Amino acid sequence: MPDVTTLTLNPDHRAQLTGLASLLSTWNKAHNLVSRKLESNQLLDLLWEATAFERFLPVNAHVADLGSGAGIPALPLAIVRPDLSIEAVEPRQKRCTWLRFAQAELGCIVRINQTRWEPSWSHFDRVISRAVFPPNDFCREVGKLADFSLQMTGDVSIDDGRKRYRIVRERAAAGLILAGEHAELLNLEHSS
Repeated sequence: MPDVTTLTLNPDHRAQLTGLASLLSTWNKAHNLVSRKLESNQLLDLLWEATAFERFLPVNAHVADLGSGAGIPALPLAIVRPDLSIEAVEPRQKRCTWLRFAQAELGCIVRINQTRWEPSWSHFDRVISRAVFPPNDFCREVGKLADFSLQMTGDVSIDDGRKRYRIVRERAAAGLILAGEHAELLNLEHSS
């Protein structure tokens, strides 16, 4: 089993995401974008956890959020890292409508690409995704950018060469990021 590095989330990011959480909660009641069972604090924590990706993203990076869905992690990252050029790749119209509405309401910039991911694409600096593909299939599906990819997933037992980073939110484990060979941790301020 590979070593696991712990990443502690930046508490300032949680506070920055309250507007997005409120907007998502309202839309979720009508459109079921995330689990309707989530209470407001749980929804805010879900958005906060997505900011863990920012520690791997170089300044001004061009980032693809593969299977963006409800905009997690694209929207939280656009809020906490406005320097990033983020493209939400999402095939479903309903989700793309939400993404367009949210970015306009929040004043954050996310390019919405209503399509499926193409493994031949190579014009991004990083590919990020939150549980779109099973971990065993992810690198194959990402294609040429697998070495620069970051996948957030639950606690999995996989040894495919990717580095493992445990996300910690207020001293509680909140999932893993599996990082490709060239997706280096850039900011060690909140890691241990």
